[in-house]
Amino acid sequence: MTQATAAAQYRRNAILTASPEKLVKLLYEGAIRHLERGRAALADPKTSHSADASESLSKAYAIVSELRTALDHDASREIAGNLDRLYEFTLQQITQANLDRAPPPLEHGLQVMRTLKEGWDAVLPA
Repeated sequence: MTQATAAAQYRRNAILTASPEKLVKLLYEGAIRHLERGRAALADPKTSHSADASESLSKAYAIVSELRTALDHDASREIAGNLDRLYEFTLQQITQANLDRAPPPLEHGLQVMRTLKEGWDAVLPA
């Protein structure tokens, strides 16, 4: 088994055995990672129109969309409504960065995702 295969298997097991709260943290981490990759790719003229840039933005968009879809509006309408608006804003920023092929909108999306992850980290330490 190669190191990459072992790492992929470890990540898969971590996801399959994670609590719902831990899954949310993993989703935030993934969104941040892909937003950062997308930002870096868009910032470089050599890669701003690359498949890697598009893939990173697509993955970040999918993760934030999943977080938004998973909101439980019945549990807390106010909190869910606020998170829904933050996720929608982040999705708009990803879309704008993709359309412009420029990183500045991703800064706003990253700020939102990092702030939300910090909140989860405070409630659910590693």
